[in-house]
Amino acid sequence: MNRELVVKLIERAKLSADNAYCPYTNYPIGCSLLVDDNIIFGGCNVESSILSCSAEAGEVAAYKAISEGCTKFRAICFWAESRMPYPSGKVRQFLSEFNSALTIIIATDQTDRSVRLSDILPLLPEVSVDE
Repeated sequence: MNRELVVKLIERAKLSADNAYCPYTNYPIGCSLLVDDNIIFGGCNVESSILSCSAEAGEVAAYKAISEGCTKFRAICFWAESRMPYPSGKVRQFLSEFNSALTIIIATDQTDRSVRLSDILPLLPEVSVDE
């Protein structure tokens, strides 16, 4: 992925963080999701006192894309101001349903790095069945 596109995704994620609703953690996270046709969807974390009603930034961006008929995910960027906002295991597993080779960009104002989703998914243990 070229640097110009990475910067564009970081900027969009940063803008999305402005809309975060996070009164409990005070940790706004923004997200941008690149799908086919170079369409970018933004998302942010949305917290609730009812924990099961909270949504992570990656979920929000993915839900927006899916609701618009876009399921070919190419790259996703997570941005937070001060510490690297790695996606949770739940979000990683959800994203893997669409593209396990998805490029994930993790960014702050000071730095960014890219990883492949398949490299940060937990490995499944081998299962053997005794006959």
